[in-house]
Amino acid sequence: MKKSIILFVLTILLTGCSDKELKVPLEDIGMVSTLSFDYIDEEMMKLTVAIPQFSPEAKENTQLFSVTTDMISKGIVEIEMQSDKKIVLNQLRVVLFNEEFAKHGRMRKVIRHLYRDSSVGNKVLIAIVKENGEEVLKADYPDKPNVNLYINDLLQPSINTAFNPNTNIHDFIYTQTSTVHDSIVPIVDKKNGIIKIEEVAVFKGKEMIESIPHDEALIIQALQGRKNLAPLALDLGDGEEDKLVLDLISNKVKMKSNKSMEAPKLSITLKMEGTLVDYVGYRVGELESLEKISELEEDIDKHTSKQVEEFLDKLKELEVDPIGLAEEFRKHYHGKWDKEKTNDIISKLQVDVKVETSIISTGNLK
Repeated sequence: MKKSIILFVLTILLTGCSDKELKVPLEDIGMVSTLSFDYIDEEMMKLTVAIPQFSPEAKENTQLFSVTTDMISKGIVEIEMQSDKKIVLNQLRVVLFNEEFAKHGRMRKVIRHLYRDSSVGNKVLIAIVKENGEEVLKADYPDKPNVNLYINDLLQPSINTAFNPNTNIHDFIYTQTSTVHDSIVPIVDKKNGIIKIEEVAVFKGKEMIESIPHDEALIIQALQGRKNLAPLALDLGDGEEDKLVLDLISNKVKMKSNKSMEAPKLSITLKMEGTLVDYVGYRVGELESLEKISELEEDIDKHTSKQVEEFLDKLKELEVDPIGLAEEFRKHYHGKWDKEKTNDIISKLQVDVKVETSIISTGNLK
């Protein structure tokens, strides 16, 4: 009986504390939309928060605070002392890391911390900043009403970018813990008052080791079997002008391995269908006949096959697998699979690539 009374009293007290927490006035809550982490050294980091201001009396539409800290929670407390507001992450949309932070392998610890925070959603987008995240957030963008919305919209999925940059916290944690995938994260840079997606960062373990351009990022998407791809721009010229843009309608990929761990080989067939929306070169005026279209398709096949093979050779040298090629061997392997086996497969992998392109129309091309 005495134990029941004690439990009842404790329940009342805990409920009272919870109710008190919920009664914080809305105007006293700072809802963080963007976080930024900049590298200082192996222990310290610069934490910057961007909080949208909804009050009509606010002079700025975004309130920014920066602190130097060794722990995220400690930094948030210090920012609360500066702002006189309860800082919450329930509305967090984007997390930025500067390139040095990523290269020193410190992203994983931060993202794990946020992933375990029940107030933070798994769809929070992440990106790497070329130089300094704090400067990106504090810069002026005259034609953009709000830096938080600007960055969030930029990182949303779009077929108009060569790489679908929707890399979120869940994606990063999944690839960091996967035995057959390495992480990739979009890289943004601020130039002339505009933030642009410049490249894609490739990770080996927890460290960023390489950045790749847009065209190689598109290869990753294609080989992952992504259905909606950005328009494909190709320069087929070998001494003559021969450039085109293919608006891809469908993309299918088929992979088959020889199942060997000692001498791994992988056959990749990539089938693409699209509309030829732009062309500049010596074929102008000839692309109305089926014969000339077939010749162009063959040239695209040869060029793209070579481009894919060269990119896979680069991955082989780096011993990384952002595509998940090792999965074609893992699913035939009897026993425990680990990251070392993936690295071993990629380092020895021989690939045969076959591209089959179908131009289903030439659009308004003349």
